[in-house]
Amino acid sequence: MPKVKTVISLYSQCINRVKSHLKVFDIPVDDKLLITWRGSPWDREKTESESDMNPFETMPAVLLDAIIQSFCGSQTENTTVKHHINIRNFITTKLQKLIVPSCPYDYEQFSNFFPKLEKLQVLALCYSNIDDSCLKLIATCCKNLRILDITKCKKLTDTGIEWLVPKTAELSKTLLELMVGCQAVTKRGIIFAVQNCPSLEVVENINMFDALVELARSSALAQPSILNTNITRLTLRPADVYISGQLELVVRFCPSVFHMIIVVKEGLTDTDLFCLTSLKDLQILKILRHSSSTLNEITFDKSLAPVLKVIGSLLEVLYIAYFEFVDIWTVVKFCPNLMSLSLRNQCQSLSVLSENEIIQLRHENGRGYFRYLKVIQCGFSLSNDILFGLLSCPLLERVWITHCDALTDDFLQEVIANGSLKNLKILSLNFCYLVTKQGLDALVMNDNRLEQLSFRHCLNITQQNVCDWNEFARCRNWELRIDRV
Repeated sequence: MPKVKTVISLYSQCINRVKSHLKVFDIPVDDKLLITWRGSPWDREKTESESDMNPFETMPAVLLDAIIQSFCGSQTENTTVKHHINIRNFITTKLQKLIVPSCPYDYEQFSNFFPKLEKLQVLALCYSNIDDSCLKLIATCCKNLRILDITKCKKLTDTGIEWLVPKTAELSKTLLELMVGCQAVTKRGIIFAVQNCPSLEVVENINMFDALVELARSSALAQPSILNTNITRLTLRPADVYISGQLELVVRFCPSVFHMIIVVKEGLTDTDLFCLTSLKDLQILKILRHSSSTLNEITFDKSLAPVLKVIGSLLEVLYIAYFEFVDIWTVVKFCPNLMSLSLRNQCQSLSVLSENEIIQLRHENGRGYFRYLKVIQCGFSLSNDILFGLLSCPLLERVWITHCDALTDDFLQEVIANGSLKNLKILSLNFCYLVTKQGLDALVMNDNRLEQLSFRHCLNITQQNVCDWNEFARCRNWELRIDRV
């Protein structure tokens, strides 16, 4: 098991010390004057020359980035910030990355220091109260910006996008990623951004699909303003229903996509997905359901299987939990390089392979179906032999199993005795009713790489079991976290 770190590095101690200081005092301390000062530094009055001094100016950019990151955490729009941090203290001309803690900062708090940020390449101002005029200032001052995240900024509109990336702006040539999940930014603003920023690789906005449909149609005109895009990460989700041909139109318009998410809803058909075979750089494919989906818009054997047959060998991540039933042998055959796989129920009748091909696959792959698989989400109707094959993948690190009757104490002990799960770090069991402490002891109470174990509604795992395991790990100084709901 990984050992609990009993010694905190000097680097981490410095970060924590500066962070705790800034939570207590609104302005930084002049470290030069502290050398000769023998009283309390907080009791004396600041001199005139001292008032403009900022010790962060001399700090290496990488250390400054780490201090700022320590404040960010996982704050959201509704988070109450206990300590209001004066962001002005962090601003130096060296700064290349600024991820402001999610907090409703106002435009006035940024307007004075943006002129100092000429070298800035990454900027995140999520959940802040900035308005359109702030984007205009960013376009003027931050000409080397590569990534801008302004998600959940309620005051931003299409006007702000137009000010951010006019055709004449230098930012239009350098901006690569624009996360603009703002309610008032419409399809018009997204179209403007894509048209004026030919370098854009990522645009995150709920209107992106509809904007690309309109742009792709205009590109077919005699004098198109843009032939195709450099978009590499794309979520396909129309505001209304899918219309036949739209998906193919967008895919042809974005030939460089390597990460695609398809949100399935009314109008999408089996034949629509075949256009994905033209994406020669696709590595990540996720098929999700929209809240309005009936789960019968597309089928595995008629929509996805033909696609996997053509480009399955390119894929490293395949998330197909939308389909209630899939055939694992089709995936094993056509996607040998997967590193992450998520599926629900197995149904061999959906296979596009012959019975002889399946028998050959079982023989060739033995009990480890994927050489590179590190993440698996599965369960439900998987048979013992298929679940055994998935858990026997040699590089497996993270496993989520749900509603699986194949997972019993005897089965789990057989998997461990077979030498599998040696690299396992995270195991999450949900609604697995047949596994008990007896089956898990061999995994939990032996020295291995396990870091986290969680149970959700596993009726035969008691809170006392969890307490015993945690105490066992604590006595051996193992960095192992176990929880149960």
